Amino acid sequence: MPQAAAAQRLGLPDPAVLDSLARQLPDLVIDGDGIHRRDVATGFPPQIEAALDALATRLTEQPFAAAEGPELAAAGLTDRYLAAATKAGRLIRVAAGVYLLPTAPDEAVQRLARLPQPFTLSQARQALDTTRRVAVPLLEYLDRRRSTKRVDSQQRTVRTT
Repeated sequence: MPQAAAAQRLGLPDPAVLDSLARQLPDLVIDGDGIHRRDVATGFPPQIEAALDALATRLTEQPFAAAEGPELAAAGLTDRYLAAATKAGRLIRVAAGVYLLPTAPDEAVQRLARLPQPFTLSQARQALDTTRRVAVPLLEYLDRRRSTKRVDSQQRTVRTT
């Protein structure tokens, strides 16, 4: 339950009082999911669970075939559910509207390492069997992770730490 809702339901004058109460009760936890019992894991409604499973199956078969916005929306995967799935470690958000499995960055680095170095965006897109819509933010994500490095405005290399 969200903290503000719990504080309101309990009639507390300030949500900060809830923190103090939770600290005194070892079975309660306050975290990003709100306030809940320690033994309760957050879950998804059945239709969202099924949509996440279908997306995971698709991404297992084609790691860089990120679903597009209308497809996500049709499956009921709203920004809220995608954020929760990301927080739960089921997906990673590469960029707005681009979600992949957590294993995708390492898979991308392995594929990119097999290319002649340095490589272009076009070569990366082909090696990853994906679209420009996914390849561009994925390469930027890999740059931020320091898995790849820009050589110039057109080329990158895989870092060999």
